[in-house]
Amino acid sequence: MKNILRYRSYLSFQNLTFFGLIILAYQNYESRNELNEINSKLEYSLFELDEIKKESAEANKYAKSANTMAFSIISELNKNDDKE
Repeated sequence: MKNILRYRSYLSFQNLTFFGLIILAYQNYESRNELNEINSKLEYSLFELDEIKKESAEANKYAKSANTMAFSIISELNKNDDKE
């Protein structure tokens, strides 16, 4: 019974409120870390997407250039075939 009375003084409203605030602060800390991690992954994904867009635009330029050269070569070959 003495132990119960001794612990009863620790279970005051102020102490319970304090422990509750500590628990909420820790949950807030965990949530903030998870949100920061998600935000970092999202920023990196957007960076990768921008890089892919740049590479795609450059590849498209090279493809157009190669297509133009191929068309020129085929035209020249057809002209040479027509002359013969």
